[in-house]
Amino acid sequence: MADHKSGKDTALDFCLATGEDFEGVMAISGDVYGGMDYLPQQYHRWMQDPNRRTFVAKREGQVVALESVLVVDDGQTAVGQGLRVAPWERGRNVAGLIRSFVEDFLKSEFPAVKIFRVTRIENPPPGLLSKYRLLHSKERGQGAALVLTVTPGEVPEIVHSLNSRLDKEGLCFQPPVNLGADDVSRIYQNESVIEKLLPATMLIQSWLPVHPKRSNLDYLLTQGITWLADKVEDPNFLSLGSPPFRVPLEENSFQLDIDLFGTDPRSAKMHFLAQLLAATEAMKEGVVFCSLYMELALFPVLDVFTEGIKRYNLWKEQLVMEKEL
Repeated sequence: MADHKSGKDTALDFCLATGEDFEGVMAISGDVYGGMDYLPQQYHRWMQDPNRRTFVAKREGQVVALESVLVVDDGQTAVGQGLRVAPWERGRNVAGLIRSFVEDFLKSEFPAVKIFRVTRIENPPPGLLSKYRLLHSKERGQGAALVLTVTPGEVPEIVHSLNSRLDKEGLCFQPPVNLGADDVSRIYQNESVIEKLLPATMLIQSWLPVHPKRSNLDYLLTQGITWLADKVEDPNFLSLGSPPFRVPLEENSFQLDIDLFGTDPRSAKMHFLAQLLAATEAMKEGVVFCSLYMELALFPVLDVFTEGIKRYNLWKEQLVMEKEL
């Protein structure tokens, strides 16, 4: 599709990724996200998504980088996902080159896109902050992450233990409401709910930050998400649970992302229990790495509530940034 000379290096060739590039992409992804890489599970699905474009950079025919963009917000925003560079190519500005190529592609092929949005798991360097606006981050007092490790066989004992803790607090487990498509559309397009519960007025689901526009909700409703609310009318707490997806960390391992919206400690505990049960109900074996994303005020509450469940030191923050194209 295009090439770019980088000093005395051989040319980098940029092109749309295909199914045939899968093995090449996996070959550069071994250390991504500490073994919790979602791309092995998602790559071929990305190839079929009409709202997404995925690109690879190749040097002498070998894949050395990847970047994918999903067009959201009624065609006004592109969310960058999956950026990775081969270990032997790092420090040579390959990430910057493929992102520049992707941005040029968006300007040409999707002229309505005016915003480029990304998520990060660590503090951005000053040079990046000079280009992007930081919308949501732990450092700004807006969110935190907790990663727990469970097996399906342990879940009944964990649930029993957590219910006992609720009893000691004078509480009993009251399952949140499982929302249907009509409820999702009505609740997540309610301006008072958006202002009250959604950080930076965005719905962040499994690291995908979008505004709760109808087109985005329609897209998310096809992704097998568990949508819960403390109540249907004027809710004070919401949560989203991804379907558990395989990750390459170890044999038969899965990741479960649970996004919590709200600050009520009691509701947070109920939603965590309900999402864990919903995600593991049909699972017979494996290891589930459960990532909870929440308001910072809830972190000590859930940290204590889930005491005794094995922790996994992966990511402790979730940052959302964007810039104008």
